[in-house]
Amino acid sequence: MGWDIRQLDLQWPFELLATDFRLVPETVALAVIDMQAATCRIEPESELARKHPQLASYLNDRVEQLVIPNIQRLLEFFRGRGLKVVFVRTGPITSHGDERAMRLRKKGRPKHYRGTPGYEIDERLRPREDEVVVDKLTAGAFTASYLDHALRNMKVNSLVITGTVTDMCVFSTARTAAELGYDSLICEDACAAYSQRSHEQALLMHARRFGRVARTDQVITELSGHI
Repeated sequence: MGWDIRQLDLQWPFELLATDFRLVPETVALAVIDMQAATCRIEPESELARKHPQLASYLNDRVEQLVIPNIQRLLEFFRGRGLKVVFVRTGPITSHGDERAMRLRKKGRPKHYRGTPGYEIDERLRPREDEVVVDKLTAGAFTASYLDHALRNMKVNSLVITGTVTDMCVFSTARTAAELGYDSLICEDACAAYSQRSHEQALLMHARRFGRVARTDQVITELSGHI
């Protein structure tokens, strides 16, 4: 089934203001954002799960039923055709986490940081040795990282962006990508937020001006037409 972002905002003049482009295999990369063992799901003992179980259930179910299977499909497609793939991980460098922004330090000492199992990419999406993995302390993957430098050296000018969570790290990365001149596409059914509303709101913000929103089938079909 397709994804028509216009149905979420019938009044917006998408035909005049939205950004349109077509993906080209030679210059596209798949970006997998923050799909780490400890961060792409909400643990039942966490404060968020205890106080807002419906949010935890929604995110966890979507990640298991949609996000991981669709990222796996995209990885198989991109890798099978020799297309570029990059991964992004988020979290503190140290066990005390003092290098984080104050808003994050207020949440206390980190349970997962670089070098711990929870920090690693989910085993079902394990990066290959020849794929770039970028670490970040920020929401957006481009902020204070080498991602832009790496992509330009790899001759990438468009991104298919997947991962968690849609309205934070995914959207922040997608919007900055557009600001930097990349064609920026968020893959709707390969992303998840804490609620359907926040998921759709982020997609709307992106699709109104910055880039495109599509589903996994649409991305694969579009790229297959060029191969």
